[in-house]
Amino acid sequence: MEDKRIKVGFFGVASWERDLIEKEMYGLQNCAVSVFEKNVNDSMEEAVNFDILSVFVGSVLNKKTLDKLPNLKLIATRSTGMDHIDLEECKKRNIVVMSVPEYGSVTVAEYAFGLLLAIAKKIVVAHQSVEDGDFSPEGLTGVDLRGKTLGVVGVGKIGANMVRYGRGFGMKVLGVARHKDPKLEKKLGYEFCSLEKCLKESDFVSLHVPSNKETFHLINRQNIELMKPGSYLINTCRGDVVEAEAILWALNNGILSGAALDVAEAEGMVADVGIVEKYASKDDLKEAVTFHMLRDRDDVIFTPHNAFNSREAVERIVETTFKNIKEFLKKNK
Repeated sequence: MEDKRIKVGFFGVASWERDLIEKEMYGLQNCAVSVFEKNVNDSMEEAVNFDILSVFVGSVLNKKTLDKLPNLKLIATRSTGMDHIDLEECKKRNIVVMSVPEYGSVTVAEYAFGLLLAIAKKIVVAHQSVEDGDFSPEGLTGVDLRGKTLGVVGVGKIGANMVRYGRGFGMKVLGVARHKDPKLEKKLGYEFCSLEKCLKESDFVSLHVPSNKETFHLINRQNIELMKPGSYLINTCRGDVVEAEAILWALNNGILSGAALDVAEAEGMVADVGIVEKYASKDDLKEAVTFHMLRDRDDVIFTPHNAFNSREAVERIVETTFKNIKEFLKKNK
C-alpha cells in the first residue's frame, strides 16, 4: 500500500540536535520523518524522494542538486544565512525556502568576543604549552583590551552585541554599517565610520556581515594593507567574506599580530585532510592549501564553524525549524 504521508528529511544532523529533533518530530501529523547525519549532497539516494528537507549550511542546494530532487516543496534551513541555497532556482521551481532569522545574536557575539580574548591573551598557545610540559610564560605575552579600538563590521543584531561587549571592556568602538543610525550610535556608544577608517584605526576588527555578492572578499589583499600594524582580525560570519591569502600575507608582513577564525573559505574541502575532489578548481585548491598553512600557525586560532553552537541556540534553531514546517503544512493542506 502506498504511503501517502508527507516525507520530511532532516540532513546534516549533529549529535547534539538529534534528541531535540526526534522529540519534536512526533508533532508533525501525517508526516514520515527521517533523520540523517550526512548532508544532502552526500546522501542523494536517500534525499531524492522527500517533499520537505531541513538542512544546515553543509548541504549545498544549487541547480545541479535541485535537479535531482523532483518532489521537493520546502527547504527549511536550520540557519540564518541562506548562501548555501540557490534562491532564484528555488523560486523558479516554486520551492519555498524558510530560515531561522533569529537564534544566536548573543551566542555568536559571545563566541566572537571569546575568540578575541583568546587571541589577544594567547590563551590557546599557553594551554598547548602546558600540555607539552612547558610551564613557562616565556613568549606568551598578550595585550590589554582597555583603551584599544574595536572595529565592528556589520552592526546588526550580532554586531550590536559585540559593540556592547567591547564597551564593557573599556574599548573605543567603531562601527561599519550600511546606514548611519545616530540613535543606535548613541544608545550603544559606537562611532559610525567607513570600512577604510575602521581598518586603519582599529586594534581589533570583528566581522558580522552576511555572505553575498557585496561582501565577497570584503577583506582582501588590497585593503588588508590598510589595517593597523599589530592588529587582530576575528571572523565568525562566513569564510568567503575574507580572502584567505590576504590573512596569510598580512601575518607574514607584520600587519596582523593574529587572527581568530571560526569559518574558512575552503570549509567544504578541509574536513577530510588530504582528500581532494577531482573536480576541484585551482581556486579551491589554493584556498585549501592556504587554510592548512593558517591552521598550523601559533598566531591563528581556528574553530570548526562553531560560534552558533550553544545549548540554548540549538534549542531555538530546532523549535523554529519545526514551527516553519508546521506553518508551511498548514498553508498547503
